[in-house]
Amino acid sequence: MYIESKAEGLVGPARIGSVFYHKTGCTLRYGEKEFQNLKGRGFKSNYREINTGDEYWISGPHPDGADRLYVSNIRVNHDSQETRA
Repeated sequence: MYIESKAEGLVGPARIGSVFYHKTGCTLRYGEKEFQNLKGRGFKSNYREINTGDEYWISGPHPDGADRLYVSNIRVNHDSQETRA
């Protein structure tokens, strides 16, 4: 999934990685972070990190790499890139 932090504004650090959904579908987990679905109540975000309250945009990654809502020169990391380095 594509995971972009909205904690510092409309464009933030992002990465592509595997997430795990809870049975109810209202929360998901990525690494040590757990996210709650905002169910349409977020501004340019759709999930909130439960422990910090920071908002995120989480969606399926696009095949062409155009995942960001706004054009940015901030690099999007992939979990598989870190395991190779």
